[in-house]
Amino acid sequence: MNETTARQILWPDDPEILVRVAFLYVGQGASAVVFVANGKGYDVLLVDINLDNGAGGIDVPLLMSDLLGEQSLHAFVNTHPHDDHLCGVEKLSDAVTIGNVWHSGHVPSKKYGACYEELKRVIEKVKKNGGSEVVLEASRTSVAVGDAYYHVVSPAEHVTDDVNEDDADARYRRIHEMCVVIKLGKDDTWIMIAGDADHVAFDKHITEYHKKRLGAFALGGSHHGSRTFFREDEEDEPYLEGLEAIDPSYVVISAPKQTESKHGHPDDDAIELYADQVGEDNVLHTGEQRECFLFDIYRDGTYSDPSDDEGRLAEKYGLSSDDEKSDVQAKGGYSPRTRPTTPQPGRFA
Repeated sequence: MNETTARQILWPDDPEILVRVAFLYVGQGASAVVFVANGKGYDVLLVDINLDNGAGGIDVPLLMSDLLGEQSLHAFVNTHPHDDHLCGVEKLSDAVTIGNVWHSGHVPSKKYGACYEELKRVIEKVKKNGGSEVVLEASRTSVAVGDAYYHVVSPAEHVTDDVNEDDADARYRRIHEMCVVIKLGKDDTWIMIAGDADHVAFDKHITEYHKKRLGAFALGGSHHGSRTFFREDEEDEPYLEGLEAIDPSYVVISAPKQTESKHGHPDDDAIELYADQVGEDNVLHTGEQRECFLFDIYRDGTYSDPSDDEGRLAEKYGLSSDDEKSDVQAKGGYSPRTRPTTPQPGRFA
């Protein structure tokens, strides 16, 4: 029997798919694979990376090696240089060829950014091999990637240097305030990845300046379902303008089960606020069943309902707490649920 690989599960098999985003289960962290049609096939990007043995997170470098084969990773995109969005980046560069690195430009403290030195080495390796380093900054316009676009709404250029002057704890909070927030799609149909951007980010820097450009039908929820997207403490009045401006139909929470999270993510009050916006069934938690969630945007501007891998990728590529390296479970013969026969019209189409 042939083994089922990441490529069989994740790679788009419908030429009408313009953009596919797959939110991976990586335990206490975040990582998403992005496929962008390029006329001949698909360019592949990876937004953030994490390796979490304790929570059985996916071995992302191994998965990406199986996924790409001999193809290069078009870009590794880092929303911010904290370890739960960066752990494993050097192993990734050993497993696959990285064409370019896009990142926030922040310098973390050693207290919260032990993996930052790995990122610096990866950037030098990429540049030595002829690739590019791009420091992402907010813009009022979208940038072409393949046949689609990406649009950065944070961080603003004028605040990055100020963040890098702060002490460790203050810098940690300020990097969340100035985290990369990026959308992928085209025209009026988008998928947004919010990194760890908090309510301060949206209240002070994003919503006022980009309100008409924030619409996205799917949102990679901020900070692993933390309440910081809405407020500091549960007793505070929640800030909702950012979520209302995005107006998603689906929210994906990248976090393990609460009992596996050292931070207690996701916060119950945050999940309730997301559910008030999109409905309880449309808040998708990767850690609940160790599932990966896939979203497709089609060339005609429509999108499908999300599909999931029924936990197969975590079963196959899940890291083991007993090993430093991955404990690969080769369990062939499965595939993700497929999209509806007829694409569903996007609310922004």
